[in-house]
Amino acid sequence: MIPIPSSDTLAMMAATPAAIMAGAALLEALLPRPEWLRLSAAEPLLARLGHKVRRPDGSPRAQWQAGMLALLVVWVPCAAGLWAVRNLSLSEPLFDLLCLLLLIESRPLRTLASAGGALLKGDTLPLARLQAAPWLRRETGKLSAMGLAKALCEGTLLRLLGGWAGPLFGFALAGVQGALLWRLAQLSHLAWSGKQADFVHFGRPAAALYQALIAPAALLLALPALPPRLREGMRAWRHGLTHWPHPAAGALLAALACQSGLRLGGPRYYQGTLVRLAVLGKGGDPDWESPHRLLNRLQLIGWGWLALMLLLTLAGGNHG
Repeated sequence: MIPIPSSDTLAMMAATPAAIMAGAALLEALLPRPEWLRLSAAEPLLARLGHKVRRPDGSPRAQWQAGMLALLVVWVPCAAGLWAVRNLSLSEPLFDLLCLLLLIESRPLRTLASAGGALLKGDTLPLARLQAAPWLRRETGKLSAMGLAKALCEGTLLRLLGGWAGPLFGFALAGVQGALLWRLAQLSHLAWSGKQADFVHFGRPAAALYQALIAPAALLLALPALPPRLREGMRAWRHGLTHWPHPAAGALLAALACQSGLRLGGPRYYQGTLVRLAVLGKGGDPDWESPHRLLNRLQLIGWGWLALMLLLTLAGGNHG
């Protein structure tokens, strides 16, 4: 007979990291938020900060140092303020739940994938390009319907990795400070992207920090995407690791492409320059349904890891 936890045990379990993570993810999925309450709204502010503190007349090393200093200017005050407010809160678990709820984002990406797919299905390609342009770090004016569907697949998957899975992983490792670090690293990486000519050298510290932080979460999410064709999935996983500019993200994209029977990657234009990236997967080209389908698949994998953490927490509480 399975023992029923007492009310005190349930209260203690509700304050565990697994319960806080699952609660924040569930609330974020169900509750709409205005644009100003989304942390992604800070991305233009970070871009303006980057333009102010970078040294366009300096050497590449000076710009790299300015980028490192900008990271500290962004993170240290935020971390100190978060620590001070958390110490003043009446309930630290409740504070962590609300803070994590503000840090993670998936609803805008699901909306983008669904709306973009609907526009592609309705043969309104110019409108789909305009809608996707602010989210994608590439030129969309010349993209075909297939090219835009592929760009939406890659863009939404990678943004979900950094804006939803990353902060949850950071919270599991280091609490709310870890979640803040993971999310600020993603926003700084996007705002100071090396794909922009102004931030080629300035954005390298943010890119290196983000790739180092996000790699464990990306590899964890890629593992459940390897079956059912395990051998083929492992080959795709290795191909993404060794041939994509960012290995962990490449492994995740390759595993999802292989599992879904799609092809991602390939050539694209950045700032008018043709860049040829590796082709990931050996299936067909993405269609209008692919962005929403792949995004749901990746988020379901994330929910699977959250469910496993909850089960382990519950088992530990019953055992105690």
